Amino acid sequence: MDIIPLQGGAVRLKRLEKMRMGGTRTKMQLSIPVPRTPDGRVYRYSPNVDAHPRHFVLGETVVGFAADPDRAARTKYTAGTPGTVCPYSGIRADDSQFTHPEDRKAAVKIVKQAALQDMQDAVSEMLAGVARGSKSITYKPAPRQSKPRPRFGRRDLMRLLVCDCCGRDYGVFAIALFCPDCGAPNLALHFSREAELVGQQVDLAEALGKDRQELAYRLLGNAHEDVLTAFEATLKVAYAYRIHNRPLGSMAAKSVVNDFQNIDKGRKRFDEFLFDPFAELDAQELAVLSLNIQKRHLIGHNLGVVDAKFTQHAKEAKLGETVELVAADIRSFAALCRRVIRRIDDMLADMSLPAPAAHDEEDAMPSPTETVGDLSPEGSAVGKWICTTSVDGLPWNLDENALVAAFPSLSTDELAEALADLAEDDYVSLSHTISERLPRVHVREDLFLTFDPICVGSDPVADALQLIPLVLKKDSVDVPALHVESAMSLRRFNPAIGLIISEIGEGRVSGTWVEGYPTPYFLIVDSDRVAIKRLARRLKG
Repeated sequence: MDIIPLQGGAVRLKRLEKMRMGGTRTKMQLSIPVPRTPDGRVYRYSPNVDAHPRHFVLGETVVGFAADPDRAARTKYTAGTPGTVCPYSGIRADDSQFTHPEDRKAAVKIVKQAALQDMQDAVSEMLAGVARGSKSITYKPAPRQSKPRPRFGRRDLMRLLVCDCCGRDYGVFAIALFCPDCGAPNLALHFSREAELVGQQVDLAEALGKDRQELAYRLLGNAHEDVLTAFEATLKVAYAYRIHNRPLGSMAAKSVVNDFQNIDKGRKRFDEFLFDPFAELDAQELAVLSLNIQKRHLIGHNLGVVDAKFTQHAKEAKLGETVELVAADIRSFAALCRRVIRRIDDMLADMSLPAPAAHDEEDAMPSPTETVGDLSPEGSAVGKWICTTSVDGLPWNLDENALVAAFPSLSTDELAEALADLAEDDYVSLSHTISERLPRVHVREDLFLTFDPICVGSDPVADALQLIPLVLKKDSVDVPALHVESAMSLRRFNPAIGLIISEIGEGRVSGTWVEGYPTPYFLIVDSDRVAIKRLARRLKG
């Protein structure tokens, strides 16, 4: 509802006076009802210019809605009180700041037409008696057609929801984080709607007869893809919100690309905030989630045909055949994703988080004969070879001749693919040259963090936790001297100290070369101590 101050005079403005809700006859305040959608919702527009797409629609609270006490505890503001929350960014402002630009234009048009008609009526009344009593002057006003009041169409958005914490009806474009009324996080509510739609797709596929199995498979494939698409988009929205609300001066975040299509990379992203969205899933559930993510890649990029990489995740899958899609598996996939989203929702609501799932040691650490993470057998084998042949645990440029000699059964193309597989997970970086088939390979510290527990029996994470108390005692760390103090072998020491050095601010790590160590020394200031202590908390879980 817009309030428009209007200066009046001796002329009576009948139509405008009907809109008057305050002020005086000479200075009116007008109340113009905003246009509504067919279902009674009004347009709203976020005052936050960065809250794309800004536009949403707002209805009324559902009559008779009774919130579960546990859900009601998630609200940030008292529902039904003045003020609106931007569903895309979470900022709260006065209701008038959310007036949609189109509604402002509509209000101006309504007032303009009413004022024009009032003035026309006033002029007609003034001239009505001008010729009365005159024999030489006649006045006959021409018939004047009254225009209908302007009408303005409004459309509802496709994603319409009712907040499960306060019962407010609203609509947004695709995904939003918060209820516009009570401010409660609504990510889980959005994903539940996605899961509901996926369930309907699955139901349609199951209802098709045997003579339409190809269509049924296509529907199941689309439903499976939709689960991961919605899951990835939801993780991106939550991560972007946390990044946007970091303290001023925080380091710029790297581009996300497709990191949330990979459990390990997604975990690493949220680890920036000391949060693990996957913590409630046990080892078997994580394996099922990972398998379904890989299955989606087959459906989306390989027409559902099983390739060599997928057979490493699903032992029963046969190379070259069409991957099996089972309705129950798609529903289970969506249910696992919903549990992850619910944990993010709890985090955004500042609720206490359920304890992480218990993991057996066997679940947490694959044996040396197994593939590592999402790597192929060849990528895993090359990674293990790099790890076991490293003398000092430092990043270095790989000797191509030694690599080729170590894998005589692999062709040059197979070795190149294995290296690309390692680079995909940031274990190595590659530099391609025009004249050589194999790229130049630089081994990265991440390789030792993952492969050392598997191949050499040491754990850089545990070793870093031993070094951190020694490091925090110092303002300047002499790295060779710290090695002596730690009593660790050089091969164990370097990956652990490298993990700590990665938290030190730029410019405080010496760039001077020293044999056997990543750096001769580094300095520590208060911000580094905070970063190292946070690292320790992350590593401890």
